[in-house]
Amino acid sequence: MTAVEIFKILSDTNRLRILNLLYEKELCVCELEYLLGVSQSNLSKHLRLMSDAGFVESRRENKFVYYRIKDEVLEKHSFLKNTFEIELKKEDYLTEELDKLNSYKKSAINCQNITALICEKAIS
Repeated sequence: MTAVEIFKILSDTNRLRILNLLYEKELCVCELEYLLGVSQSNLSKHLRLMSDAGFVESRRENKFVYYRIKDEVLEKHSFLKNTFEIELKKEDYLTEELDKLNSYKKSAINCQNITALICEKAIS
């Protein structure tokens, strides 16, 4: 993956929001949907693009798919560490989403709960 390809990935706000959370923790699609308030179809589009580019990788656990940033990308492109750990912390909306992630990690909510909440929200 080239630096130009990385900057193309980072140029979209939704992908930047997703990666900001994935830099902190591997997350399931439903967790990203819950934390970001983005539709599953929108998330899937961005995750597929990032996966095809070699930026993220996924694993399946039962019916849930978990994503994370590839270690090789972070190791090969050292500027990303500075981007995620310093530069993105200057953006209020991104730090608010990290705060939401930290609250989520401390809660009893899990993928099964989130799926039920999302379905309930869609019905109402």
